[in-house]
Amino acid sequence: MRPTLIATIGPAGAGKTTRRYRHVPPMATVISLDERRAALSPCGCSTDQSVNAAAVETATADTRAVLASHGTVVWDVTSYLPRFRAHLLDVAAEFDARTVGLVVLPPLLTVLAQNSRRDGRVCAVCGTARRVPEPTVWAMHAAITDALPRLHTEGWHTLHFLALPPYLRHRHHGRNT
Repeated sequence: MRPTLIATIGPAGAGKTTRRYRHVPPMATVISLDERRAALSPCGCSTDQSVNAAAVETATADTRAVLASHGTVVWDVTSYLPRFRAHLLDVAAEFDARTVGLVVLPPLLTVLAQNSRRDGRVCAVCGTARRVPEPTVWAMHAAITDALPRLHTEGWHTLHFLALPPYLRHRHHGRNT
């Protein structure tokens, strides 16, 4: 069986984790940077960026182990930065793994509304909140929207567009939908 790496691509508040549950193959290993950060953070916050590098490092090591054993890994992350998507694709290439991108990009107003329902209390220890600042959500949404026409050139074997607003449905040029 060929190893597989599946990654979500969507801004904070887009519903990636909810949709991930519907698309996780049986026996797949799920990597959630939110869960990794919470486990590594002294205060238990999933948004504690001071432990992000360690979370990515341990998640990458676990991904390599799963792919080496011909398993399937699902990354539940924003993947809004091209360099992060490239990192995932590079790790997959080490094992000739099949790569699948799950693009979750509802309309910006939907994403902002969903994000606003997250806990906005700021942690006294790490200074973060589960609710992502609106300018950050806007920037993530814009970065992914801008990347849509090029995602198919990044090296993904398959792209699934799980939630695109009507005004973007005809704009992407991916091989797969």
